[in-house]
Amino acid sequence: MTTASPTDAGFSLLEVLVATTLMGLVLVVLVQIMTTVLRAQEAVRGHTQALVVAEKILQEHSQLKNLEAGSFQGQDGRYGYRLRLTPQYEVSEANLNRTIRCYLIQVTVFWEERGRTKSLDLQTVRTAAFKS
Repeated sequence: MTTASPTDAGFSLLEVLVATTLMGLVLVVLVQIMTTVLRAQEAVRGHTQALVVAEKILQEHSQLKNLEAGSFQGQDGRYGYRLRLTPQYEVSEANLNRTIRCYLIQVTVFWEERGRTKSLDLQTVRTAAFKS
């Protein structure tokens, strides 16, 4: 029978169990951090796409020559939207025979993400001149 001398190098079973436990805890924390980062990345991607959709809709309706007050709804991929055009003020120029109207254009984009409805609102003001 041999006995271990104090100069023998090695790990005891207790040291191996403690090291394994610590590595497991570190791994669990790293997995939670990665999950949080991936969820945040998904949320940012969703908001970025919604912003692109909202800007596209605002751009399309800001280019119209004849703006009409009203509300509209639509769908663009997985994003739904509501558009509202509201007259803000009107100025008549009698000497030029035209009327200038200012419209508030508001768009709300909404989508589903992880079982919850998210939304994004954008608005702009557009001025248009009309013959009187």
